[in-house]
Amino acid sequence: MSAPEPPGAGGAREPPGGAGDGPTPVALDAGSALDGGLPLGAVDAGDPGSLPGDAGVAGDGGSVPVDPSLARLVALSERLAPLAERTVAFWVEHGPDATFGGFHGTLDRLGNAVPTDNKGLVQQARHLWMLSTWYERRDPSPDIQALAQRQYDFVVDHFIDSADGAFVLTVSRDGARVVDARKQLFAESYALYALSTYGRVFDEPEALEIALERFESIDESRYDPLFGGYDQRSDPGFKSPGAEKDANTHLHLMEAFTALYEATGDDLVGERLAEVTELMADTLRQGSDYVHAEFLLDWTPFGAASVSYGHDLETAWLMLEAARVLGRSRDAELRAAASAIAEHSALRGFDAARGGYFEAGVPGGATTDVDKVWWVQFEALAGLWWAYALGGDVEQLDRLERTLAWLEATEDTPTGEWFAITNPNGSPAGSDYKGDEWKASYHSVRSLVFVRDWIDAERALRSR
Repeated sequence: MSAPEPPGAGGAREPPGGAGDGPTPVALDAGSALDGGLPLGAVDAGDPGSLPGDAGVAGDGGSVPVDPSLARLVALSERLAPLAERTVAFWVEHGPDATFGGFHGTLDRLGNAVPTDNKGLVQQARHLWMLSTWYERRDPSPDIQALAQRQYDFVVDHFIDSADGAFVLTVSRDGARVVDARKQLFAESYALYALSTYGRVFDEPEALEIALERFESIDESRYDPLFGGYDQRSDPGFKSPGAEKDANTHLHLMEAFTALYEATGDDLVGERLAEVTELMADTLRQGSDYVHAEFLLDWTPFGAASVSYGHDLETAWLMLEAARVLGRSRDAELRAAASAIAEHSALRGFDAARGGYFEAGVPGGATTDVDKVWWVQFEALAGLWWAYALGGDVEQLDRLERTLAWLEATEDTPTGEWFAITNPNGSPAGSDYKGDEWKASYHSVRSLVFVRDWIDAERALRSR
């Protein structure tokens, strides 16, 4: 395992879902101070000053030809911005529980809180992460800071079990009663992610101390020193009977460790982040470039081969983010692995007729689940951007534009936000609720904000 380098300065169906240097990141690396934001763009390996689609300078030293994709990037940025504003406006208006703190557990189609209004760790942590990130990147206002502070208080006051410092799964609306006392790695990864980001953005040492202490406890009790990763045999997660580790939990541990390492620079966190990232690239990724869902303790694949298009597109860009924080943005093997994972799902999961992404299929083969899940579409935006930025394949930019068009067409106006699951034609499939234990503000806001920032950074580079 490679030792990490110091970090830069500075219901809805989801959980069960299951040589040479190559292109190099641009020099404009503002991500050292922005959690989750970079690496930004990618230049062509053959020309350190060019990017995918860059026409370059005319050979006679005359005028610079127009970059044919630059106008497309400008248009994408202009389309992403209002979507992000409207999405955050929905959550800021309807989410906060003015009586008890935190965000309401369940919101109907119009954004009204409805029973049962129990509050889950995953959703509450995701909202905390969103508010922290929106403050850092878009709206550093006292109002957003106050919402983030109130959200932080609810999470640390009501979800931490004083007996062991672990986070419980669900509490009552007022936080006074534990509804589900299970301690689940998947859910706790979001607590680490949110607390690390909140602590870094608002310079709150207590949040970082809580996150680091919980990481250390998880690592002491769950780390697998023989095969690597984390032993989930006793974890009350979403595994099939007989499975002993799963990719989705390790994906979100990688995500959480990335934020925690950037915020603290802790050596052990860095070591575990490097290990899990390499496991994703070399072990969980199978020969046909999909990430298998479940495993035995020694990482032998368990269960039928199936690819979750959304998870794999998410995995690809989160691997690149981990590489950035580890100081390994130019690691050719990690970049190649991320690119291969993204390209496989970008091609296989795409709805060529309508745009957007289906949920699942056979690796290298046909789609088996044609539902369109809201979070899959958003993670596709981020994964497609990096598939384009790393390889320069304009077809990936085509898919990004058409996936964004799908999201624009299926936004539930005028109320806002998206249905959790739709049929291939965009009609709701099942509940029309906008918020529940799994459907929160994180996937949508993160993608709309990050992808626009990545695009704008690339535009700035091309305009130099």
